[in-house]
Amino acid sequence: MASKVKLPKPEKQLKCHVRTGDKVIVLSGDNKGKTGTVIKVFPQDQRALVEGDAAVYDTKHVKANPQAGVEGGRVQRLRPLHVSKLALLDPTTNKPARVRHERGENGVVRVAKKSGHKFTANR
Repeated sequence: MASKVKLPKPEKQLKCHVRTGDKVIVLSGDNKGKTGTVIKVFPQDQRALVEGDAAVYDTKHVKANPQAGVEGGRVQRLRPLHVSKLALLDPTTNKPARVRHERGENGVVRVAKKSGHKFTANR
């Protein structure tokens, strides 16, 4: 298997259309069509951790270390998904939503293009 090439990270903070706590739907891959909730976003890597049906797990083999109190075996860890594979789930239509940004007195709000549903910041 070929090794992964690490590209240099950009100097300025990248934008990301998903935020922590958002309900998202997976657009491509093995989990296409499954939904979940965003736990954490890594904007520098353009990736997000998702829990629920859409969660993807990696298995890591851990060697036992009695001095540190670590039990050996296989450990399942969440694997981050690329944000381009995720779309916000529109609660009115239960379908993936494309969003636009509107400026209001409360700041910038994300709005679904088709239904007009406003996604409030739930941090």
